[in-house]
Amino acid sequence: GLGKSKTIEIFEYFVKNFDNIQIIAISGKNEKMKNKFEEIINKNNKHDNIKVLEYTDKVPELMHISDLVVTKPGGLTTSESLASNLPMLIINPIPGQEEDNANYLEEKGVAIWIRKNDNPQTIINNLLNDKNKLLKMKKSATSLSKKDSTKKICQILLKKNI
Repeated sequence: GLGKSKTIEIFEYFVKNFDNIQIIAISGKNEKMKNKFEEIINKNNKHDNIKVLEYTDKVPELMHISDLVVTKPGGLTTSESLASNLPMLIINPIPGQEEDNANYLEEKGVAIWIRKNDNPQTIINNLLNDKNKLLKMKKSATSLSKKDSTKKICQILLKKNI
């Protein structure tokens, strides 16, 4: 296999090293990932503050009460994150459109893109231990979503006229 995926590695790091955060992990139809998430939760005995969901139609509501989203930079997730003024940690963008999105969001100060050779631990620690950094990213997301409105953001992300 391909060792530990970036997603699993980052999830595990959050679970092991931060007791004061609540995590909602959405695995989608990836059964392997769901099982791996559950295994990590069990091993670290963190059932109280971590939920694993396969699917949810409550993504906007969940984002609304979140401080940070760890995600691929797909168009829908990105526009929902911006609408919720949510800072993003970006992982595993698909080359092409998603990498363009990642670059754009990082340039605008809304996201941190964890690239292939980056050390996720360092990046996460720097981010979570620096309240100002998260706040600054939130402000950037707020001003970007205000200034560009959802329609404009979608145009930018989809690179076409809507």
